[in-house]
Amino acid sequence: MRSNSAGRQPSGSLTEAARRSQIVSAAVTVLAGRGFAATALSAIAGEIGISKGVISYHFAGKAELLQEVVRHVLQQAAEWMTPRIQGASSYAEALRSYIVANLAYLDEHRAEIIALTEVLANARATPGVEQIFRDSHREAVAALQAILDGGVAAGEFAQLPTRTTAIALRAAIDAATTAMRADPDFELATFGAELAQLYGRVVTR
Repeated sequence: MRSNSAGRQPSGSLTEAARRSQIVSAAVTVLAGRGFAATALSAIAGEIGISKGVISYHFAGKAELLQEVVRHVLQQAAEWMTPRIQGASSYAEALRSYIVANLAYLDEHRAEIIALTEVLANARATPGVEQIFRDSHREAVAALQAILDGGVAAGEFAQLPTRTTAIALRAAIDAATTAMRADPDFELATFGAELAQLYGRVVTR
């Protein structure tokens, strides 16, 4: 529970938002560097030189903080990808951009992805995390299916089972996360380019 200590900034103030963001970033760093088991509030506080009490002021507990980590990474990924996809001049280009942008995000935000997967792998210890991710995944598949539906309707793509194709492609992209963690030298950019080429052939009339 948050305290009512003197000098508290008004709820929702820029100062409070900045501190919350700093704490979330510290949690990402600790999760990525030390793993879920070692990610205690004391470790997160020590990462940025604050007391556990400061974290408790902003978050009800570890579960709430880790839920925010998941939301942060998913939102960051969406904000990274959206302009790259919306700038496409055709459905074929949008599909390629969707794939390449996903893999580029994974490549350039490895710490965030490792942190996310650490939390998801221990979802039973963090109530609410599975639902947050499930909702995000459902939206991601729907967005991908919309690109495929649009391409079919416009005559750019062949007639194909768009939902099945979207689910399969989303699974292939997600599998890159596992490959990245298993092999630090895994070439995400190459994987993205080859996956885009492969699915370009799958959907072509």
